[in-house]
Amino acid sequence: MNASTILELVDLSGKRALVTGGAKGIGAACARRLAEAGAHVTIADLDPAGAELAAAIGGEFVACDITDAAQLEQAVDTAAGNGGLDILVNNAGIYPTTGPVGKVTDDFIMRMLDVNVRAQFSATREAAARMPNGGSIVNMASIAALGGGANISAYSASKGAVIALTRAHANELGRDGIRVNAIAPGIIDTPGVQEQMEPLRQGGLDIDAQIAANPVGLAGQPDHIARGVLFLVSNLAAFVSGHVLVIDGGATA
Repeated sequence: MNASTILELVDLSGKRALVTGGAKGIGAACARRLAEAGAHVTIADLDPAGAELAAAIGGEFVACDITDAAQLEQAVDTAAGNGGLDILVNNAGIYPTTGPVGKVTDDFIMRMLDVNVRAQFSATREAAARMPNGGSIVNMASIAALGGGANISAYSASKGAVIALTRAHANELGRDGIRVNAIAPGIIDTPGVQEQMEPLRQGGLDIDAQIAANPVGLAGQPDHIARGVLFLVSNLAAFVSGHVLVIDGGATA
């Protein structure tokens, strides 16, 4: 094996990447880091703010509902261009609060599974078909898949399925030179998490302290997750596949 410098190992020059849900939060941080490493990044999101970010990083934006097959295929085609896709960050998803078991409806469960599981599966399928030279797929799971939690049962189930898909696809797609891994974030200070916790703040809970309630005492930031994504898609992780990287400040230790 040829020796490479650190800079060479993380260099993504010439690579083409797709980040779903890349307009804000974790997805936006991932898009920025991938672009910084040299990749051409396509952001797929329903939020039009993604267009401004794409322009700022020299990438492309596709308005996309990942549960819509035609829109998802268009996004993957745009990201792949003429030479094929190299990186998929399966980040798009919906947030965890589902309520007590007795109040969770079948329609809510189906929506959670459709966005967080079925659409990720579809994105992987479409991306893998456009990776003629191999590639790397990173799925966004959650520590909720590892430990559960009250009032987030449907979310926990969906993210548990993401981990199962990651391991299954790593086995199946490895023969095609495609590595598949997942990241399980802890509580990350994103607009979505702040919105979810706002009722608790109004009830007197110190949300910022809650977000930083982990052994290292830091509030998890989107860029903490983006750094993990950069590691997994780069040649630093050339021998890593089927792995779930927990990034939670030690919360699940």
